[in-house]
Amino acid sequence: MENEADLISGALAGEEEAYRGLLNLYKGRVFSFVYRIVRNYDDAEDITFGTFVRCFKALSSFDPTKSFSTWLFSIAHNLTVDFLRKKKQEYELLDERLPGGDDLVQEYEKNEQLGRIEGALLKLAPIDREIVIFFYREEKSYKEIGEILNIPVTTIKTRLHRARKKLRDLVREKG
Repeated sequence: MENEADLISGALAGEEEAYRGLLNLYKGRVFSFVYRIVRNYDDAEDITFGTFVRCFKALSSFDPTKSFSTWLFSIAHNLTVDFLRKKKQEYELLDERLPGGDDLVQEYEKNEQLGRIEGALLKLAPIDREIVIFFYREEKSYKEIGEILNIPVTTIKTRLHRARKKLRDLVREKG
C-alpha cells in the first residue's frame, strides 16, 4: 500500500499497516505546522498525537472526493486553536532554516533577512500568520486554506494580500 487512497481504504478496513502508513506520511508535516504555531515541542507532540487519534476515530466520516490533507490539517488547526484558547498563548512562528552555502556573507545576509521577516510575521494577527504559513510553508491553495479555517476564499485572498503588504512594510522599516 503506497498511495494515499489505498492507505485510507486500508485504514477504513481496520488494517494496522494502513494506519501506520498514513501516520508516517503526514506526521512530520502536521507536527511542523503545529510546532510553528505553539513553539513548544511537547505541546506540538501532544496536539499532533491528538490530531491522528481524532483523524482515525472520524475516518469513516471522511469524504474521499475531498483532499485528505486538507481534512487532516483542519483537524490539526482546530485542536491547535482549542489548545491556544486553553493556554491563552500568543501564536509564534518557528525560525526558518537557512539553506547551506559556502558564502558566509550571503548566509549572514539571508539570516538577517529571515530574522526581519520572522519579526514582522510575529507582528501580524494570529489568523494572518496562520494563513501565511498555510500558503507558503504548506503550499495550500486559497480554497484549501478556506476549508481548513472555515473562512471564505475571498477573505483568505484579502487577508493574505494585506499580510504581504504589512510584511513588506515591516521588513523595509527594519532594513
